[in-house]
Amino acid sequence: MNSQIQQYLNYLQFQGSIEPSIKLLGQLQTKHLHTIPYENLDVALKRGISFTIPDLFQKIIVQQRGGNCFELNILYSWLLRELGFSVTNRYAQFWRNMDANTPLEDVPMHQLLLVQFDGVPYISDVGVGALAPCKPVPLIAHHEHREGNELYKIEWDDTYGWMLYEQTPHNWRLLYNFTDSDNDANFAPRLSHQKNKIAMIRTPAGRHTMFNNEFRIYEGHSLTTYTTHTEKEWQQALERYFHISIT
Repeated sequence: MNSQIQQYLNYLQFQGSIEPSIKLLGQLQTKHLHTIPYENLDVALKRGISFTIPDLFQKIIVQQRGGNCFELNILYSWLLRELGFSVTNRYAQFWRNMDANTPLEDVPMHQLLLVQFDGVPYISDVGVGALAPCKPVPLIAHHEHREGNELYKIEWDDTYGWMLYEQTPHNWRLLYNFTDSDNDANFAPRLSHQKNKIAMIRTPAGRHTMFNNEFRIYEGHSLTTYTTHTEKEWQQALERYFHISIT
């Protein structure tokens, strides 16, 4: 194991066997989501983004930042491959909060990972930035995947391909869809032009979210909202709830 992989695992506070298994994949995915936040601050602040492994490692592991779905899943896929997993990066259309009639070219792009194990592909995704599975989901049509109070299911559509749904109080809502096509060049990373500053991280008790100067702390069934009024307060809240320091 090279020193960077050991540093990555140490940052995730992972201890145990690194023999590839679904158990290990689930442990790494959960620890990743509890340690490294989704955040779009470089995009919102109009800073440059690199998708090379050295630059991602420096930003996310050394500087202890987060990233968008492309950054997080590209770096995570590198970790998994170095540990011996068979991984394919896939691009998807991300439908949460989108109207069903939205033209495809206006639907945000998302990256996820498919990890093959014992002949079964599993979705392993650390870059959603909202509620999503913390454990690998087998890519099997009609499969339902429960984590606590959250319920997801996989469906196949001849037009849209694989579809990951999340259960809401009223219906099943499409989270994202992707195809089996290897021609992912058609879906090169298309970064959102989102001007709002967004962050989200899972916690053992719930999750922390940020939308501009509003911070929300979800713990079980309780919600605490905290609004910052100055740049200093915002920086302090970013450090407190996401362990991110922006300079």
